[in-house]
Amino acid sequence: MVYRWNCNRCEFVVWAESGAALRTGVQSHLLDHDRETLYKEGFKIGWNCPHCQASSLGHDVDEAVSQYERHLFEHVEDQIRSGVHVGNEIGGTGNVLVLSPPGTDGADDARIHFTAPADVALFVTTNVDDRLDTLATRLSEWPTRTIVLTTSERPLEGIESDLSDVSLEIVKLDSGLGLAGLGETISRVIDEHNDPGYKLSVGFEIVSEIVAKFDLERVFRFLHLLTSRIESADALGHYYWHPQQQTGPTLNLLGELFDLQLETTANRFVSTG
Repeated sequence: MVYRWNCNRCEFVVWAESGAALRTGVQSHLLDHDRETLYKEGFKIGWNCPHCQASSLGHDVDEAVSQYERHLFEHVEDQIRSGVHVGNEIGGTGNVLVLSPPGTDGADDARIHFTAPADVALFVTTNVDDRLDTLATRLSEWPTRTIVLTTSERPLEGIESDLSDVSLEIVKLDSGLGLAGLGETISRVIDEHNDPGYKLSVGFEIVSEIVAKFDLERVFRFLHLLTSRIESADALGHYYWHPQQQTGPTLNLLGELFDLQLETTANRFVSTG
């Protein structure tokens, strides 16, 4: 992701890997702000731009809406920035909650985006083969060191990629390990690899799983300690949450622990505040 645009009328921010993908997201958002300026006149549909004197009136509804979106985009096109990273939004370190169902292109885009700049990448996941295959396929260059923490019994069984040249460590966790033990293990790995000048990325992919398994208060305390630990190490944490699996109040509570929340689609990330 290298393009970014933020709305000066609300907290909406969008990042995209291409100008075309960004344009689509921006145009849709701008229309949401100014949709009320579309009007019907008999069998025709028209619009009056609230930002200039431009207007249009015609019979084709789809063309009128598309034309209006293109026109609104022209007013903000010069506000697009390129060569940026989502991490810049929080100063390069901190914690980002990624709202995306597992196994989607949007989730994979986020994993690659947050892993690519790292010298050391740590993943906490139950899907080791999928994760490593995705990294092998899409990363232009592996981090200097990659560590995976997992409870999977045969973590490398389904891997299709050749990882012989990858500096990789798989740490097998006891399936009965509690949150305190998991946190201590992650903290030790951070200590071992938190060298000055190294960028550390921590992908925590089991937020939905621990919310389903443990009491919400315990999960809140655990995530509070983990996010604080990652921030103190000047690392960048990216956490993955299946938005359909838990209720809105649960997300509202846990969401307070994160510096940024992202909704993902293929090729695009969106933050709404």
